[in-house]
Amino acid sequence: MSATRERTALRVGRVGERVLREDARPKVTGEFAYASDLSAPGMLWADTLRSPHPHARIVSVDVTPALALTGVRAVLTHDDVPGSKLYGLEFADQPVLAIDRVRYVGEPVAIVAADHPEQAALALEAIVVVYEALEPVVDMERALEQEPLHPDRPTMGHGYRDDPRPNVVRHLVIRHGDPDTAGDVVVEGTYEVGIQDQAFLGPESGLAVPDGEGGIDVHVATQWLHVDRDQVAPCLGLRPEQVRIHLSGVGGAFGGREDLSMQIHGAMLALRTSRPVKMVYDREESFTGHVHRHPARIHCEHRATRDGRLTCVRMRILLDGGAYASSSTAVASNAASFAVGPYRVDNALVESTAVYTNNPPCGAMRGFGAVQTCFAAEAQMDRLAASLEIDPVELRLLNALEPGDLLPTGQLVMGSLPTREVIRRTAALREPLQEELPRDPLRLPGGAGNTTTGEGIQRGVGFALGFKNICYSEGFDDYCTARVVLHADGSATVHSAAAEV
Repeated sequence: MSATRERTALRVGRVGERVLREDARPKVTGEFAYASDLSAPGMLWADTLRSPHPHARIVSVDVTPALALTGVRAVLTHDDVPGSKLYGLEFADQPVLAIDRVRYVGEPVAIVAADHPEQAALALEAIVVVYEALEPVVDMERALEQEPLHPDRPTMGHGYRDDPRPNVVRHLVIRHGDPDTAGDVVVEGTYEVGIQDQAFLGPESGLAVPDGEGGIDVHVATQWLHVDRDQVAPCLGLRPEQVRIHLSGVGGAFGGREDLSMQIHGAMLALRTSRPVKMVYDREESFTGHVHRHPARIHCEHRATRDGRLTCVRMRILLDGGAYASSSTAVASNAASFAVGPYRVDNALVESTAVYTNNPPCGAMRGFGAVQTCFAAEAQMDRLAASLEIDPVELRLLNALEPGDLLPTGQLVMGSLPTREVIRRTAALREPLQEELPRDPLRLPGGAGNTTTGEGIQRGVGFALGFKNICYSEGFDDYCTARVVLHADGSATVHSAAAEV
């Protein structure tokens, strides 16, 4: 090695210096292999048969017509799951493949592997499934009263709370100060937030490769390698060390890849056929193949003095978790923790409930519950400002959190908290003049929907303030470390928080 190269090697990696990413050049040149680009010799193609019903009992499944087709190598149902038939992030309530009923449109019922993608698609059409349609639970409020969607797994067994209502995934209440404190002015409102999809650029895809010794390697775009493995291994009937999850190029995630998609399905087919199996969702299947942002219905009551200082906030949050729990328990907690916004509120009552419905499963998406409540809380602040005839910005400045204040959770706010500075600097930004705006409405800040003409478009400026945690310790100190676990057989497991999404 030359002296020049030695000096270069020494400089690279110094603290404070930039290091060229190994994947930077391949990504810029288009040579980088994302999960959908992977292949292996002798690879089969997999596809998934999904439910057309939001709620139905499965009377029968006949796969023999599909198995008779040319190129079809395997057709599997829940009877073929070699290990646990259920999995899940917080607790195992979601079937690998539907067992006796389906609970949402798009729930996996059967999987196939074939020599060619078109052969796999034809095999899906040949599978005969007889359903008995059941009344779906699609409304959050009605879910609290209708019959349980998981009668064999009562929600009281989840250990989060003792709630006798059917279909409750989690219920929690935050009380702070005196929730009965009155105010000179009271503003009430009910707000609805619809379902939202992460819509990442790269739909779900993966490659499962049997190792020839009973184990499996799964190459997939994911957010949690170890959590994936801990769910996949029990369903395959394998030890954790027999399942190796490899992080492939991630084409966006935003929370949507925290839950499993085809990891277990691809591995099952690969182990059954003893051949590599590739599975790629198209955009339509991606919409049903991963979790979404929780729809929410939020009722708020804000009380304040005549000069605008908040005296009490009461909020009732109802979250639609869909057919399976996913991370609804954590989302319900996060929504409650940040419900009142970044304001000093000495008295509060926040009730947060996540429920099962027959809508698509909901889980992690950027904001993790704090977005839904921010929408409601900020709408309330604007309504309160209008009621008091106070400038909305001034109202927020008056109530902004400062170091030393208590959150309704009881957490003492410490460290840097430039809430008022953020408000003032944002409010001071100059709005562009009409003649400075682009002629094309689609180029306006924030866009202009799907229209391409300026007719009927009015420009407005809104002001909102939100805050969110970085981690989920709920008041305890957050930390980031690497953890190494040595096992009796001489192997080691290294845990590190380093999934690029």
